Amino acid sequence: MLLALAGTAAAQVNIPGTRVSFRLNSDDWRYLRTFKLDDGADVYLYYYVGRTLVDMEGDTVLPCLRIYVNEGYDGDVYELAYDRYLLQPFQSVDEYTHGPGLPKSGGIGYVGAYTNPVSQKDYQFLMTYFKDRGTAVEFRLETTKDTFEEMEFEFRDILGTLK
Repeated sequence: MLLALAGTAAAQVNIPGTRVSFRLNSDDWRYLRTFKLDDGADVYLYYYVGRTLVDMEGDTVLPCLRIYVNEGYDGDVYELAYDRYLLQPFQSVDEYTHGPGLPKSGGIGYVGAYTNPVSQKDYQFLMTYFKDRGTAVEFRLETTKDTFEEMEFEFRDILGTLK
């Protein structure tokens, strides 16, 4: 189970089933919950409460960090990215295979965007896919498209701590 940060800034968080950890860069992030998907994967959710973000429509926005963990995944990171894409299609704004957010074991990263089919609200995110010890991980930092620029530094800072 991931640490449920208890008010400690810059706490290291270990991703279950892997040797990978990351650091939340401030007390502004809160653990929300963990849930299990039908495919056996676990999802860990954190949300950002550092300051109130309001989008162009006047809605309050809670940027989030979602970590999808699937132990025993037998495909490679490209298959993982495709499998996850089929569940929630997105537009790739940028794709990379080296750099912040990708552990030494390698992986693939995206800056992406999508429109929520229910609310019709546009979202943008930074996301990486990687495997460690046979465990597949999707690490995704997301907010609405019109608040993304405001959160991008925060997101990139967290991605840069993945190791």
